[in-house]
Amino acid sequence: EYVKQLYLDPNIQQELLCIFDKKLFGKIFDKKKLSEIIYNDDTQRKKLEQYIHPKVRKGINDFKNNNIKEPFIFIEVPLLFETGFDVYFDYSICVYCNEESRKTRAQKRGDFNLKIYNKIKNIQLPQEEKKNLANFQINTDLDVEFQIKEIIYKVKLA
Repeated sequence: EYVKQLYLDPNIQQELLCIFDKKLFGKIFDKKKLSEIIYNDDTQRKKLEQYIHPKVRKGINDFKNNNIKEPFIFIEVPLLFETGFDVYFDYSICVYCNEESRKTRAQKRGDFNLKIYNKIKNIQLPQEEKKNLANFQINTDLDVEFQIKEIIYKVKLA
């Protein structure tokens, strides 16, 4: 959600238009076009990451500071391990599901593009590897609320 909000900021849109070749992007910011660019060219994706990741780190720090008195703070980071952002958290949770569920959920979001879906999968670490790196796992094909309560119980004991 935070990155989506960043993309709505006209100043950020203008900066992104300057960062990317106008021939690739055009004159008007288009998130769908940005996705096509970054998922078809690793150099362009890295260029976006170099620009956006510091803003995301600041957003994480601001969120943590604004909620410092809360007993638990949860932050969703889709590429947590791939970006190295896991170092900013006390615990990590890998939220996963079986491949069929994953694909079905992606299709329901609308504007599904199988090529882009597969490219995103190739950028991400395999689910099994993320599960092994995380402190906890939540399988969204099962009772999620129960699993969250179980994790909170374990963290309280630590």
